[in-house]
Amino acid sequence: MSLTAPEMFGSDRDGNPQADYCCYCLRDGSFTQDMSMAEKMEHFIRFLDTMEKEEGCALMKNELALRMRVRLPVLRRWQSHEITHRKYFKAMNTAVKFINEHLHETMNLHRLAETVHISGFHFHRIFKAMLGECPGRYIQRLRMEKAAFKLTATNRTLMEIAEQTGYQSPQSLSKAFRKYYGIVPSEFRRLPQDAGVHVGRTERMFVTPDIREVEPKTVISTCVTDPFRSPDACRDAWQKLVRFMQVDDTPDATYEYICLTQHLSTVTKSEHCGLHVGIVCTGNRESCGVFERRTIAGGLYAVFPFRGTCENMEMLYCYIYRNWLPNHPYELREVASFEKFLHTPVGMNADEFVAEVYIPIVLSELKMES
Repeated sequence: MSLTAPEMFGSDRDGNPQADYCCYCLRDGSFTQDMSMAEKMEHFIRFLDTMEKEEGCALMKNELALRMRVRLPVLRRWQSHEITHRKYFKAMNTAVKFINEHLHETMNLHRLAETVHISGFHFHRIFKAMLGECPGRYIQRLRMEKAAFKLTATNRTLMEIAEQTGYQSPQSLSKAFRKYYGIVPSEFRRLPQDAGVHVGRTERMFVTPDIREVEPKTVISTCVTDPFRSPDACRDAWQKLVRFMQVDDTPDATYEYICLTQHLSTVTKSEHCGLHVGIVCTGNRESCGVFERRTIAGGLYAVFPFRGTCENMEMLYCYIYRNWLPNHPYELREVASFEKFLHTPVGMNADEFVAEVYIPIVLSELKMES
């Protein structure tokens, strides 16, 4: 088949054809040079019409795939490719963690690149390729989302929020906020920003959490690609993680199945939501390529029971931030929330699942005084 045929065009993240690239170079918005060896083999074999012939016999696709898996890893080129691939993933994960932990500080490209020991030019290119945004825009978005979330979910003053999001004064935060959201912070605070869920539906909810002191958890996790665009994205990520960890797909006391939300629910736009699935592990298993070792912070959590659909989950988060938190003597801690699956998430029916939602909290001195 000719590479000029539409069937041979590359595709963007939405599956739309891109005539500037062929299907061997660009697939679903990802360039094949950024794929792992296993992903690239699977990709190439899909487009082969004529199998390799050896000793006059045509090889079936599965036979060719097996031969490639045996031959390619011993080639220096592929060994170098895999090492570089893993190095870049590790560097960008480190950079994202650094940004989240130092969002209140002054940051620039040089400082970030120096943190992961990569030149500024290459850091900018790799960061944008892997996260879909340049570093400056990514940092600005996180700061705006954090400020917006604190305006709606806490009673912090604009001065306190400015200090926590890297702005020198309330005025500079207000100016940036209005430019980003088109509305001043004081007006934003009065409006329900999670307008996708009707206010009345959460007001009728009543869920009592269990307040628990939780030990830190070490997990091996992987990012879910386009979790809100592809209905199978989460299931595919879980299947890859289970194969990598070489475990059963059923949670138990040893292996807990965790979903980490790298965004602020009801504030972050779906196209920017970062979702990771992880399995709690013991021992010294290290990061490897797309599989990252990370620690979930211990401390006090409000643990909400959940059974239902993804839509019901969004309603629960809205209830927590809109109804439960304002009426209890707690405020959010500066760590991520997470969900713990009580049944297997690998082959689960998307219509319903059972989990616990962990919201990091601390007693609020302001609320207790009032």
